[in-house]
Amino acid sequence: MIETTVLDFKLSNTFQEYKAYMEAPEQQAMFSEMGVKIFYLGVSQANPQRAIVMFQGPENVLHDIFMNPQTKPIVEASGHIYEGTAISRWLAE
Repeated sequence: MIETTVLDFKLSNTFQEYKAYMEAPEQQAMFSEMGVKIFYLGVSQANPQRAIVMFQGPENVLHDIFMNPQTKPIVEASGHIYEGTAISRWLAE
């Protein structure tokens, strides 16, 4: 099954910096290896320190990686503030 994972979170840097990090070839290669694609990156109109990213991939892959405490430094290297992230998951059959 294909899962869409939506992350709503605060940024420690600018949205442009976050987006550049996420779109870098090495990050795209890592996502490709996991079978995950980013299909939307957005910044809040009301608060430029808040962003949303939507991923699609195999069920549980991104959620399990994000929930693993060992990945926290990797997640935060992008400017994504780990604490307080709202996660929602959606399935398509």
